[in-house]
Amino acid sequence: MAYQQSDKMALRKQARRRELLDTAIRLFGRLGYHATTVPMIVAEAHSSTGAFYLYFRGKEDVYVAALYEFGVRISAGINDATARESRQEARMGVAVQTLVRWLAANPAEARILMEATALGGRMEEARREIIESHVRSVAMALEQLAPWFESTERATVARCWVGSVLEAVVGWMNAAPDARIDPERLGRIVAIFNLRGAALISSTRQQPAQASGGEHRG
Repeated sequence: MAYQQSDKMALRKQARRRELLDTAIRLFGRLGYHATTVPMIVAEAHSSTGAFYLYFRGKEDVYVAALYEFGVRISAGINDATARESRQEARMGVAVQTLVRWLAANPAEARILMEATALGGRMEEARREIIESHVRSVAMALEQLAPWFESTERATVARCWVGSVLEAVVGWMNAAPDARIDPERLGRIVAIFNLRGAALISSTRQQPAQASGGEHRG
């Protein structure tokens, strides 16, 4: 019987932590990091300050916890979506569309992820870990899709690849609601842009300056 009570207590603790974290995500996404306070999180979660500090060391800690959770959820969604594709090129396209779709469907989470860039410290470190994880995944995929790249070139292309996704979503989020294109189409556009960009380089095998007309001879 004592064992069952311990299980129930553990579940209650998980539920309380979950409620505090979900509340913090909503507030951070709506108000931003600096405007959100621990008392606000506690009040909206119908919890207590003591309970909050039982699970988190402070506002920065709950923000970092949110970032790491986003990383897990995004990776799980991408892995699930790409597992159904057999071709590497198709998997990379689906990965882009899945990431865009997730960010567009979770604007609070997307804003938190973007805001972390300016916050520094552990929050920026957590964001960088998430981004670097996706950069590494793209670079690994490019070993098969674009074997002509050297390892340093793959890393650069991978950063451009991930950066284009994030920048496209930022632009989409900042646009007026009636000016936003459908998120599914946004994902397709970014996926095609990235895939064609890599294919263009593969067909020319040239540096950008050469591809645009070569050396100027005045």
